[in-house]
Amino acid sequence: MKRSTYDQFAIVRADSAALFAEELNAEVRRLKDNYPVVKFSESIPFYAHITYKETVEEPETLTEQIQLNGIKFVCGQCPYIKAPKKDDGTEDKRCKWGECEHAELGRTLKASPACDKLYELIAEGGVKLCFME
Repeated sequence: MKRSTYDQFAIVRADSAALFAEELNAEVRRLKDNYPVVKFSESIPFYAHITYKETVEEPETLTEQIQLNGIKFVCGQCPYIKAPKKDDGTEDKRCKWGECEHAELGRTLKASPACDKLYELIAEGGVKLCFME
């Protein structure tokens, strides 16, 4: 994910001290997560400008683009993961890991964030998603 941070500015101006204080406090509260810095004018009464930081995230991969929309998958939701088998040949659902050809060591935890392969499959239509009620 490519992140760019740049300065932004806001101006607060009012006709009375009470209104100025109210508007300035509201603006600083609104910008509290953006590191606001307030500077007052010495020549203009009830005037201040606020400098604050704005951060923009630009996805560099398909996975990041999908995750930016709030959609995140885990390895356990991927068709590539193969759960270990019990002696009778059925899937051992107690295991928290599975074998995957795309995992670094051939194994991955089911709760691990899914790799790019799952997101590529979704984009290509190799995996179809459905909503559960």
